[in-house]
Order: sequence, then structure tokens, then C-alpha cells
Amino acid sequence: MKITHLKITSDLKKMSDNSNVAHAAGIVFQKYMELYDEVEVVSLATTDGFPVQNQSRESISFDIDTMAAASSTLYSVSNAVSKQILSKHFKITFIEAEQGNIAFVSLSFDARDFVLAMSATESMNIGKVRVLINRLAEDIRQQIQAEQA
Repeated sequence: MKITHLKITSDLKKMSDNSNVAHAAGIVFQKYMELYDEVEVVSLATTDGFPVQNQSRESISFDIDTMAAASSTLYSVSNAVSKQILSKHFKITFIEAEQGNIAFVSLSFDARDFVLAMSATESMNIGKVRVLINRLAEDIRQQIQAEQA
């Protein structure tokens, strides 16, 4: 399934036990990519660094394995810092770059932990990125529940 302005990849052979999550995320990712032109990349990985689902604009080039590994590393670092300073798990981490923002949130589905990443152009402010990635996480949860019903 390919839309002319999106690249869609799914690495199901590595994480076949996450195929239901990958499928649900793929449906929701496509919707968000179509609704929000500012969103450039959406990526879901396991917290141990395996890619589950990724979508990006054709103009964006990145290695999905590297993205999954980086997301996993940032998840671990964010959790360690948050636990050390606040004695709590982290909820969201931001990277503010010259030409956009990237947000990372931790998610759990069926007792499995994941990290969700979303990047957007500088035209989407960090507040909107925060709202959107949290909404995206909730929509994935709801899609998984709907598919399990």
C-alpha cells in the first residue's frame, strides 16, 4: 500500500509478535500523515530497539533500524533521568531542532513497552506536537482495542 507522498515501511519479520500493533499503528499513522502536512515522520519501536511501524514523507530519508535504536536509547536515557530526578517514569521527551521538532512518548500495549516518535516541521509549534503525539498514542490504543474486539 503506497500513497504517492508517503513512504510506508513495516518490519514485521523481526517482530512478528507485534504484528497487531504494527497493523493498528499503520492505519493510524496513515491517517495522521494525510491530515497533518507538517508531520514528517511517525515511528513506533520496541523499547529494546526493534522497529514496529514507520511512515514518512517521501522527501525524508532515514534508516528505520537506526531510528528504532535511537528511539530506544532516548527512551532509556529519558527514563533514567526522570527516575533519578523525579522518581517517576518519563511521559514525553522533545528535541527542538533548527527546522522542526521531534517528540517521543512511551506506550504500553498488552504488557509490552514501545516508544512512539513523531517529527514535524517548524511550522508546527512544540505545543501542537505535544498534543498531536499524545492523541496519536491514544488513537493507536483505540485502534488496537477495536481490532481485538
